[in-house]
Amino acid sequence: MDFQEQAHQHAQIREALIAAIAKRHPFDSAALPSDRLCPTGCWLHGEGARRWAGNHAFLGLLEAHRSFHQHASLVADLISRGQWAEAQRAFRTGSPFTLAHADLNAALRRMRAAAATLAA
Repeated sequence: MDFQEQAHQHAQIREALIAAIAKRHPFDSAALPSDRLCPTGCWLHGEGARRWAGNHAFLGLLEAHRSFHQHASLVADLISRGQWAEAQRAFRTGSPFTLAHADLNAALRRMRAAAATLAA
């Protein structure tokens, strides 16, 4: 698993939400993969779970990933309802979405370090 690439892919979700707000385009929340369907989620609930179950870094990543997708879906719902101001507020520093995104990035870094340590 390329954890840096997975961070990049989730940043693209964030950017797609920002673009939808800026352009005042609806965002189909169905286009937002669930936490089990994106590549990270498939790994977390498949190979990752088989290999890393019980590992602290893995469990943290599992939770952070779920939280990110939950909060991204909430923002997507605001956008789809045309609640532009509320959706914009979701990107303010300290908002649940920005905290979930930061937590996911930190969890991906911790998991990358754990994987590198065990591979060495």
